[in-house]
Amino acid sequence: MQRLVVGARVAVIGAGPGGLLAAKHAIEAGFDVTVFEASDDLGGQWNTTAAHSGIWPGMRTNTSRAMTAFSDHRVPLTHELHPFAEQIQDYLRSYSDAFGVTERIRFGTRVTDLRPAWRVNDEPFDAVVLASGRFRAPVLPAGLDGFTGEMLHAFDYPGADHFRGRRVLVYGNGVSGHEIASDLAATTSVISAYRKPRYVLQKNVAGVSSDWQWYTHIGALRRAVMAPQSYGALLRERVLRVAGNPADFGAPEPSADFFLAGHSLSQDYLTQIQAGSIACRPAIMTALGDRVTFADGSCERVDAIICATGYRLDLPYLSQDLWAVLRPDLRLHHRTMHPDLPGFGVIGQFALQGPYFPLLELQARWIVNSWAGVGPEPDARAARASVATAPPPIDSHNVLALTLADAAGVAPDIRARPDLAEPLLFGPMLPPRYRLDGPGAHRDAATTFRDQLATSPRAAVEPDDIAALPDVGFPDLLPRVRPPQPRPIEQ
Repeated sequence: MQRLVVGARVAVIGAGPGGLLAAKHAIEAGFDVTVFEASDDLGGQWNTTAAHSGIWPGMRTNTSRAMTAFSDHRVPLTHELHPFAEQIQDYLRSYSDAFGVTERIRFGTRVTDLRPAWRVNDEPFDAVVLASGRFRAPVLPAGLDGFTGEMLHAFDYPGADHFRGRRVLVYGNGVSGHEIASDLAATTSVISAYRKPRYVLQKNVAGVSSDWQWYTHIGALRRAVMAPQSYGALLRERVLRVAGNPADFGAPEPSADFFLAGHSLSQDYLTQIQAGSIACRPAIMTALGDRVTFADGSCERVDAIICATGYRLDLPYLSQDLWAVLRPDLRLHHRTMHPDLPGFGVIGQFALQGPYFPLLELQARWIVNSWAGVGPEPDARAARASVATAPPPIDSHNVLALTLADAAGVAPDIRARPDLAEPLLFGPMLPPRYRLDGPGAHRDAATTFRDQLATSPRAAVEPDDIAALPDVGFPDLLPRVRPPQPRPIEQ
């Protein structure tokens, strides 16, 4: 791993969340940082007026305020549990200004060429962080050329008012597909079509945000030691208990294999199906004129199709020399670095279930600390093994969080803090947990963690998670862990 001297020139591509994090930590390490940003403002996707933003009017995050934040910059108390997009950009601007990043950004400067040694638009640097965003190149499905109505990607969704009084088909049932269908359902007639039924979690159940309940340290540990079939059955049982079976609401029933079916997130989607404001259909077979035929032989007339069908990898500025090493599927050790590309780091180029911001911060800290010679020595053998295989289609927040925190040497020492063992293992993976130990530890991190924990209610801890402590290497904590009673929700 390349070590950089103080004053080394570091280029950061993109002034979205990942780029701001990389720049902030590189500045703190004493590097000379330049941030390249194609648009006229910071924020990436959260710069809602930018051409590269897929944010629609009134959109809120699907992650909680505490998990859409960084470990050393508090979220304003005025933020809702799931903040508006504009609030997130304000938060990012505040972060950038507070840590001296804004003055390092070259706005209106698009990167067109990045090549080893390192040159950005032919300007020399000692290292580079690629943080230009994952959701920039929409994918439209094949076979819809015969449709004569309006067709667009979810990236270009302009809000529900544009479709008032028209019959709209939303194709795809990831988070965007479910959320857009739900957003439209209060305004117009909606068909939700997809190839494979998924389980659907609510964003907020009894005041508890989904990312406080479903992405825990104990969950990642249990997933690592259990057979996939057994852990999938465990998750399915819990999802059915908390969120319900989509079939009970009138939606198609997902596969009993939880990992095969997958899951999505939307607060009102299932109840809107139950109320008849959203109709479900299987995959599209043909689209001719204004008629769409589905896999079950049914046919519907629609005025518009919104395709929530994902994004392709889009890094057009990488030289062929880089692609030869990274390969078309972007082979990186823990989604972040490559052993054959010293001085090269990547942030945020992965698909994820759960909150992104804490993981982007872990990536930034790991990259910069590696260049500064701080933290654990990189494991060359593990890095080689990692880049020898294709990355997974999607990561789970808690699993990747443990991986990145261990690699960066900032995983919390749970045994060292008996008073925090229960929330660290069974509670939400709040960003201050990564400031308790290791490089960049903060003296007040435990207090900050407790303060954030107190801002929202928690779901009851699952008894079998407590019983599993010996299975995941913590038998000594079994007599000491006493989960709190869920506190009442204020009316």
